[in-house]
Amino acid sequence: MKARSIAARATVWMLLCTCLAANVWFQRLNPPAWTDIGDLRTPPTADVVRIASLGENVFAGYLVLLFLQDFNVPLGQVTPLAAMNRSTVIRWLDLATNLDPGTRYPLLLAARHFAETGTPEQRKTMLDWLYRRFQERPNERWPWLVHAVFAARHVLHDNDLAKFYAQALRTQVTDPSVPSWVPQMELLLRADLGEAGDAQAILGGLIAAGQIRSPAELKFLESRIPTAQSPEPPPNM
Repeated sequence: MKARSIAARATVWMLLCTCLAANVWFQRLNPPAWTDIGDLRTPPTADVVRIASLGENVFAGYLVLLFLQDFNVPLGQVTPLAAMNRSTVIRWLDLATNLDPGTRYPLLLAARHFAETGTPEQRKTMLDWLYRRFQERPNERWPWLVHAVFAARHVLHDNDLAKFYAQALRTQVTDPSVPSWVPQMELLLRADLGEAGDAQAILGGLIAAGQIRSPAELKFLESRIPTAQSPEPPPNM
């Protein structure tokens, strides 16, 4: 009986694998056609959507995001993401965020879907949107500004923008449960850019604010500023 059950399961898995392989083969033979005809129109207002959804704001916000995420792939016609107007995309992201302020999906979609394609100007537009919405709830939305720091530094190669975002993380994130490396990002970034004096000043501020949590952490940060004389830690450290 046990052997028959195992054989049945093996047959099911073989059929599943065969179907998946056939699907991959079909997609390779019939790739979607690329087109620039996609026209993402201005979304309705949040009030209209709230009324239409009978107060189911969370569900409505989820449907808005699904529509936005899949808009460029209707019926085999694929519109390049770079062809989608970023101002209109942001209006849809704002709509979903306003319907459900506690959701992280719009920020994920902006950071990992729209900010990773298009021209440098289009990418910066999405990163700036992330920063704007971060300011509303910095203790909840800091992970997406961390992503913006890396994107500005390593994708856009805009060090000033990366420092601006990193400074916002240091000055606006106040939740003590947030990992200590978050407010330290600006120090590490400036140290990597050779701005030892600024990194030294930030380190002193972090020590004074009690944001250095262990001697090992302090030693690591000091090691990243080899050309600067690091400030003495307070006696209780």
